[in-house]
Amino acid sequence: MTQRCSRRSAPLAAVFGTLAVVASGCAIGEANEPEQTLQALSASRQTIISSVEATGTIEPIRVIEVKSQAGGEVLELPVELGDNVEQGTLLVRIDPRDVNNAFAQAEADLDVALAQNEVAQLQLERITTLHDSDIVTAEELENATLSAATARASLVRARTNLELAEDKLDDVTLRAPITGTIVERTLEEGQVVTGTRDLTGGTVLMRMADLNEVQVRTLVDETDIGRLERGLPANITVEAYPNRTFRGSVLKIEPQAVVEQNVTMFAVLTRISNDEDLLRPGMNADVEVVIGRQEGVLAVANSGIKSQQEAAQIVRALEIDADVNALITDLREQNRPPEPLETADGTTAEADGEAEEEPEIGGVPMSEFQSMSQQERMRVIQNLSAEDRGRLMQQFRGGGPGGAGGGAGDPRRRPDEPRPAFVFKYDEMGALTVKAVMIGLSDFDHTQIVQGLEEGEEIVAVPLSLIQQQEFLNRIRSRSALPGVGGR
Repeated sequence: MTQRCSRRSAPLAAVFGTLAVVASGCAIGEANEPEQTLQALSASRQTIISSVEATGTIEPIRVIEVKSQAGGEVLELPVELGDNVEQGTLLVRIDPRDVNNAFAQAEADLDVALAQNEVAQLQLERITTLHDSDIVTAEELENATLSAATARASLVRARTNLELAEDKLDDVTLRAPITGTIVERTLEEGQVVTGTRDLTGGTVLMRMADLNEVQVRTLVDETDIGRLERGLPANITVEAYPNRTFRGSVLKIEPQAVVEQNVTMFAVLTRISNDEDLLRPGMNADVEVVIGRQEGVLAVANSGIKSQQEAAQIVRALEIDADVNALITDLREQNRPPEPLETADGTTAEADGEAEEEPEIGGVPMSEFQSMSQQERMRVIQNLSAEDRGRLMQQFRGGGPGGAGGGAGDPRRRPDEPRPAFVFKYDEMGALTVKAVMIGLSDFDHTQIVQGLEEGEEIVAVPLSLIQQQEFLNRIRSRSALPGVGGR
């Protein structure tokens, strides 16, 4: 007969008796040993907020470098670092002597070009008349025609140079290109700067940014990137205002990974409104991106929820009379969409929405993959081929079939999408049993129970770490023949 683990059963005592220092486990029937009990958990109503947390730095969304096209000495600098200025406000005035001299020279060159053009035209007219009277040769006429054309070209060039010189008169006066804040100033009055027309590319005089909206750049582990998408709400706190929470939203996820200490991460930009001008570039910020929120839902502590692999391991170690695979199959059958109905014309129609085959990752159903621990997921991914692994990562980043957040084969799912899991509880005879449930949203403390438990119903938290250690000891005993180790 198959044994079940009761409150005083021998198999459970064998597991937890080896680690009596841990205050959880089945009671031990020996009179001289203290009784140990599994932690009881009750299903109750909770507010669950699932989120991804990261730390980053506040920075402007757009920074504009202010350079001067003209070079020279800075005569006037009416703005200071940190000033808020309107578009068109005077920022810098540079010594105008060079551009004024260039403008005067261009005006003089134009006067010369006008005179030369007029003289060349008169000469051409006289030579043409004399040529018609056979007084001058054809060669002289050709030279006069060429001189007139050259004079016209010089006139065009002089007019163009004058227009350019006139435009440069404004280059010595720099005005704000946008409405914003001076976030950096690299010059003082009296300093000589170079213009952008020089080979050096010009001197950066200052930098401006619109701080009415700022962003926080954070690095998020790649295991959480699949849960993030543009537009998700975020809560931001800074050390300068510890009792205040700023509201923002995810602006974008940068496509290029960043590897830090052998951990692959992606930069996530979160946009924040800064109408009160409280947030400054360079401030350290803690960002909490809210993935999902459920108010007043039935939930239990996370310690009571086990994945299919964890439940199977516990069932095997404690010799509980249960088939985990059969339980999860029955649960899926209960939640399977209705079969298509045949219509009068011989076609089929869905009774309640379109049934869709559950996608798999490495032969593991998606619902089961989502209920795995991070270590178990990594083992599944490591067994994939290089091609399948690349396709999986592409899907996680929104490039797979169906686009971001949906489509067959896309591993993304809603954070509150029901998925199977397991809990352990005592039956009416006091024996420990396993039960399949459907879970939803999770946070750091609780997991939503969608199906399988009632409010107030009690479950127990079976510490998987103890089971794993006991199984490890059993494997050592079964493989070793050393005296004192318990070889078989």
